[in-house]
Amino acid sequence: MSLKIKFLDKNSIDKVLKFHNSAQSDTWHNFNRPAEEFEWLFINGFYNPAIYGYAIDDEDEEIIGTQAGIFIPMISDMGEKILTIKGEDTLIALDKMVRFGKRDIMRELINSIREKAKEYDVKFIWGFTPASGAFHRCGFNVVTQIKGSFYVINPVRFFKNRIKKFPQFTTIKKIQIFAFAWINFFSHFFSSHNSNNIMMRKIGIDEVDEELLLSFIPKNVISTYLNKDFLNWRIGNNPSTLTHEIFEYQDKKAKIISYIILSHNPEDIWNIDHLLFVESISDRIKIQILKMTFNHIKREKGIMIRTMGFSHNMTNKKEMQLLRKSGFHFFYNPDESYFVFLNLTDTEIAPENIYLSRLNTQGIR
Repeated sequence: MSLKIKFLDKNSIDKVLKFHNSAQSDTWHNFNRPAEEFEWLFINGFYNPAIYGYAIDDEDEEIIGTQAGIFIPMISDMGEKILTIKGEDTLIALDKMVRFGKRDIMRELINSIREKAKEYDVKFIWGFTPASGAFHRCGFNVVTQIKGSFYVINPVRFFKNRIKKFPQFTTIKKIQIFAFAWINFFSHFFSSHNSNNIMMRKIGIDEVDEELLLSFIPKNVISTYLNKDFLNWRIGNNPSTLTHEIFEYQDKKAKIISYIILSHNPEDIWNIDHLLFVESISDRIKIQILKMTFNHIKREKGIMIRTMGFSHNMTNKKEMQLLRKSGFHFFYNPDESYFVFLNLTDTEIAPENIYLSRLNTQGIR
């Protein structure tokens, strides 16, 4: 037996995709990824094709594991554009790896990505994983655990959706979900109102004022560089079943004060993917903007709104506080993923300074 690390090329796409959709793993992964989604994420990347490593048994040509990294542009807390890599497709086939004994295949794959990344002056590797222990063993910092959230719009449909998705729930759990649906619904039902001083409209990516949007990116943190090219790749060309929408908000003087990126699936479940506000406006105005957005989703017959919460820096904490005041309930789930980070340079970049949103995830479901 001879294990080798190779990198994805056009001739190996079908083989890697087949492995991804059939491998036995100890962590969740999508068993039915379409080729179109694979090519969007790893071949037609925003900056470059992904660095996609795979471990293969050279004798029988069987793939044992995969580890990929997609290029994501960011802007530093000093205002400089930097290049980062987001880890994807960490998958080791348990039924095949046993033949290699104590060989640490995951570490070898990650090291291969690290070495390739240095050729592009990548500053750090980051990502989300439920397997925090395995990544810690490979040198990553485990920074924070993601929190999920709900804003219930239709309690009855919310309850039916949850039961359908998790049929294994006990009777007590079902009662808890039913009670939560109505409690959350009534907690914000009487506070939903529109403001006469703010105008909201849905726009296309080509209508975004790029310079203004970039000025809304939070200061003193490291954040994804949301120029039009990136937005076109991330949400414009995203082949998933999600529909992405961008909303622009103007004050009574017709000055743009906010952009919000939303997505929703065919089941009428909506997501807040990214919030952007002009620095000068108050939380009171931000909540008015959010309430206007929620009212729009209600008119579109949405069941619920979801987003992700991160608590590793003050900017993300303030965003969670704002969403709570607007009616969101954040919850702790022991099975949720962790944000992990690996510095590739000797810089003083701290993972606690990286601002995150749902837009940093794959966003394909």
